[in-house]
Amino acid sequence: MDLAAGLERLGHEVRLVHGGQASGSGLARIARMVASLGDRDRYICWSMGALLRRLGGLLRREIEAFAPDLVHCHDPYAAATAAGVIGTERIPIVETVHGPVLYEAEMVRSIRGPRHRKFILDCERRAFAAARRLIAVDSGQAAILRNDYGVDAARVTVIFNCVNVAEVRRLAAADSSFRPDEPFFLVPRRLVPKTGVRYAIEALARMPETKVHLVIAGQGPLRGELEALANSLGVAGRTRFLGSVPRAQLLPLFPRAAAVIVPSVPESGVVEATSLAVTEAMACGTIPIASNIGGLAELIDDGATGLLVPPADPDALAAAMAKALGDMPLRQRLLAGAKKKVEADYDTHAWLEKTIAVYKQAITG
Repeated sequence: MDLAAGLERLGHEVRLVHGGQASGSGLARIARMVASLGDRDRYICWSMGALLRRLGGLLRREIEAFAPDLVHCHDPYAAATAAGVIGTERIPIVETVHGPVLYEAEMVRSIRGPRHRKFILDCERRAFAAARRLIAVDSGQAAILRNDYGVDAARVTVIFNCVNVAEVRRLAAADSSFRPDEPFFLVPRRLVPKTGVRYAIEALARMPETKVHLVIAGQGPLRGELEALANSLGVAGRTRFLGSVPRAQLLPLFPRAAAVIVPSVPESGVVEATSLAVTEAMACGTIPIASNIGGLAELIDDGATGLLVPPADPDALAAAMAKALGDMPLRQRLLAGAKKKVEADYDTHAWLEKTIAVYKQAITG
């Protein structure tokens, strides 16, 4: 939405087509379920195929009515669908690669079987082959495109994710219904293996300061396991699980936190890309502490705009948390550096300029 709004402000016409517009009827889903005879692998492939056919129909009608100069897709399903509708020559396709969909699905164990795995892989391959230009959200995603999918490096541009700094600050200045005990560290993460939330809990248990609290905002399959971990380490009373929190309620917690922690770890071939939690922390005037991997290491200049720690190292994370809380000269230096960095490099204006440059490359061939 930031991209569409930014393009429109610059005088470009934009149309949005997304999967939510292509949801099918309940009767059709029931029919597919019956026809699949309980084979979940077959059922998910039929369902995804039906969704993408409906999405293709919507895209075809929009193209006929609007005659766009370019189609920008944000996942391989959309890009593969666009390629089927318009080919690869008539209208250029640009795809932003936020992360390998297949690796993400394998990490969270959502693949239903070999057909489903092949379906995802085929979509990714068709999408990457069809896109005239690809935008990778960090250098790691660009390397995956080159090394795992054989994409020519000349077609790939790295553009970090951005935030609308003014909007983030406006939302952060509002009130929130959550009232965590202070001082607290905020972990706005899904509760899945790659986000490494367990290491934030273990780091809390290693801190000598016993009045510090941890606030975890996010939901996922590991919640029960993480609650049990906090209890076993004796920090359950200082660890608060908020569950899924709307952005308007979450951002006001950022400037009140001693730091925002992104303790990600590599998992099943997935490495954290550029994290919005990091850039939002910078925009809110909060120190980001993150694992020294992937896009996180590219976003943060250690000791200048935030703190980087080795992944899966609760002792190092606890030491960084203690610095962020108690070293006032360091804290002020990090906050000033983060403010300058986010305004210069991660705000929407710079992001839009870089994205439009890619559009021009795609259009001119």
